[in-house]
Amino acid sequence: KRTPIYGDRALDMVFGFIHSAMKDDPTIYDGFDIAKFLGVERSMRVTTMANGDMLCMKLHEVFGDDDQFTEDMGKAMKQQILVNAREGRREEYDSAAGLAILFDQAGGHLTPAMANAINVSTDNHPRIEALIPE
Repeated sequence: KRTPIYGDRALDMVFGFIHSAMKDDPTIYDGFDIAKFLGVERSMRVTTMANGDMLCMKLHEVFGDDDQFTEDMGKAMKQQILVNAREGRREEYDSAAGLAILFDQAGGHLTPAMANAINVSTDNHPRIEALIPE
């Protein structure tokens, strides 16, 4: 039975083998592109299904270019995702802050943009600050 996929993230790229094939030969896929047709930007989703190439691509997409954003770092980040999963740690890697924390855990040195993303994500709204003592 087929299950329809819908919602905000329905067009996200999830599986690495598709990306790897397209990276090796960009002409491999020349069919209809639903994201382009709908005028939305396709995003790389960071999950346990992502491979090192996808993680490297996501780093470039979110934080721009840096010499540390290599395929080897992507592979190290993939291994860290698996370590976190084995340890039962439920982490989020799709946001800028989550990706930066994963990068740091995998041995990377945070860029200023990454440090800023983490700082912004830890700032609490004044209403939340008021609720914390309660």
